[in-house]
Amino acid sequence: MKNTENVERAAEIVRDALNLMRKHSVPMHPVNYAVWHAYASGENLELRNAIDRYMLQHLHLDDAVTEALYRRHVIGSSADPALLQRMSERMSSALGQAAESAALAGDQTAAYGSSLSRFQDGLAGQALPGLEEILATTRQMQAAIQALQRQLGDSRQEIGQLRDELERVRQENLTDTLTGLPNRRAFEQRLAACMTLAASAGMNSHAPCLLMLDIDHFKRVNDSYGHGTGDQVLCTVAAALQAGTPDNALAARIGGEEFVMLLPAMQLQSARLVAEQLRQKVATLRTPARSKTGAELQVQVTVSIGLTSLQRGETGRQFIERADQALYQSKHGGRDRITVRMG
Repeated sequence: MKNTENVERAAEIVRDALNLMRKHSVPMHPVNYAVWHAYASGENLELRNAIDRYMLQHLHLDDAVTEALYRRHVIGSSADPALLQRMSERMSSALGQAAESAALAGDQTAAYGSSLSRFQDGLAGQALPGLEEILATTRQMQAAIQALQRQLGDSRQEIGQLRDELERVRQENLTDTLTGLPNRRAFEQRLAACMTLAASAGMNSHAPCLLMLDIDHFKRVNDSYGHGTGDQVLCTVAAALQAGTPDNALAARIGGEEFVMLLPAMQLQSARLVAEQLRQKVATLRTPARSKTGAELQVQVTVSIGLTSLQRGETGRQFIERADQALYQSKHGGRDRITVRMG
């Protein structure tokens, strides 16, 4: 029954953490959950005392305070965004394992209950000393087992819901809410993985290429037609970028009107062709808009593109900076063009 007791305790901590979050109207995301789970477990006394002291004075933990507590008392002050992401993924994995353990314990409990039922049926009708006491005790055990099964089932469902919520939040943290493209964080994670793979492959494959794209005169679009039209233009360009992204590549919006496309293990010439097709495609697109006088019209935009290939031994920051320099050259060289920079 040791496994069942462990699952019961884990499920109890999960329920307590969720109840505390509901009580204090805390948004459900990995950092908040990690803090309140540690609080509910009672194992991190420094964290528990810090929260109790703060709540006595302020009655509510905002996101900034919660993250500070998380960094100081849960994972340490030196954590970076990549580590936070790994912690989130490990938490999701642990919850999955807890759900599986709850299911296993439920199956084991059900099997034990069936054995008790068969035992009770076998004793029924026999005249043995103390039989009634044995049967009464057996019935009590069956009732307790049934209650435990229901509790384990509820815990499994609750853990599953929390795991789904964590995954949803994780995906939202990696997605640009306006365009639906991956965001800067997703791009940086993919770039790190791509560079690790490129380093291990050595000279046996082509180096990754990076395409950086900026919408020309985008401020003029916002000023002339409003930010609503500007948002539509961003979505139109994002859709074209996504449609023109090869398999195994990544297109992302990294801020404002700036986008990137990461092309793993691709020849620079092929990457140049991808960039040119994208530039031409965007130039053909039109976004419906209204002028300040109310007249209906079509907005056309172009894009400037900087392109480069990863050089041996360089960092991700150097890789990005060179693509950005190439983009700068395209912007200041007349726009609606592609600049390739290798040094």
